[in-house]
Amino acid sequence: MRYPRPLPEALVDREFTRAEALALGVRPGRLRRRDIERVGHGRYRWAGRSSPVEELEERPDQPEPTAPVHDLAVAGEQEAEQEAEPHVVDAADTAGSPGSEPTPSVHSTLPRAAAVLATVPDACASHLTAALVRDWWLPQKSQATRMVHVTRQPERHRLRYPGIITHRSLLPADEVVLVHGRRVTSPERTWLDCATLLSLQDLVILGDHLVREPYAWAETRRTQWTTVEALRECLQAHPGVPGISRARNALELIRVGADSPQETLLRLAMHRVGLPAPALQVECWDAQYSTDFPATADLGYPQWLIAIQYEGQHHGEGNQLAKDLRRDQAFLRQGWTVLRFGSADSAEDFRTALELIGRAVAAAQGR
Repeated sequence: MRYPRPLPEALVDREFTRAEALALGVRPGRLRRRDIERVGHGRYRWAGRSSPVEELEERPDQPEPTAPVHDLAVAGEQEAEQEAEPHVVDAADTAGSPGSEPTPSVHSTLPRAAAVLATVPDACASHLTAALVRDWWLPQKSQATRMVHVTRQPERHRLRYPGIITHRSLLPADEVVLVHGRRVTSPERTWLDCATLLSLQDLVILGDHLVREPYAWAETRRTQWTTVEALRECLQAHPGVPGISRARNALELIRVGADSPQETLLRLAMHRVGLPAPALQVECWDAQYSTDFPATADLGYPQWLIAIQYEGQHHGEGNQLAKDLRRDQAFLRQGWTVLRFGSADSAEDFRTALELIGRAVAAAQGR
């Protein structure tokens, strides 16, 4: 059995061009082995050692790897070879001057996306790729994808790089921003584009994530990614794009105030069974709890004094349980009914939770 000749150390753990490899003595055929990934025209990256089975077999239907690949930060910094097409638009010549977003607080790597954007400057990271580069919430399957989504204007041809999905669509200048110095669709356009790839439920969770107001005392980000109104304006500007119907339905369910996907899932479950729409981040003032800030519940019905809490796994860590009990006692002292749910309820699609919430609402309405 023949194994690939080791690459020169200078080419390991970074992107390199065909010219660089040949200059270091790498034979052209070596660049076609399975441990070498082509990330752009004339650009390559070592993907790690292949197993003996992988060296012998072709497996076109392998499942995608589960490790997420997220970022546009560093890759593609060296001068890229021009794409072999009649005309490649230079970044300075593209229509409009995209604004620059703040750098996300968490960075990973998406070297193939960076390589494509460096090689084809008129392309724009979009769809799931534009969400991942910002470290947005996405369902696990989408987080694990290795496919890179880019959008080009309709007159441009599709890229033929492996692992690259090219979308062709009109992109107004105000729907393109810079993230890590690369062209990426705006938050509103990214959410709309994701409507073709996410379920209605996941699209609502993502929307809740984008319109959520960060806590200044706990988070580095100071502003929302977008607003419900900005999302609505984006939908109105693109009445015929793929996924528009799902996006419109999702928009009607997005609310400001959901702090986690599970809170959104509980609210959507309540909506499905016809329960009244709850308020989010419900406040209860209690002097014994604090004179400076209220106790809060994830969801609830202030008109009926019903507080609903979804407790994630971290609520069982350290002194969090004591804090939660003290918070709930504030509601109880003020005459509220407090309902607490967790992962076991989520695992059964909130069947028990919905029954208990329904009983509490019926009792309050009957008083």
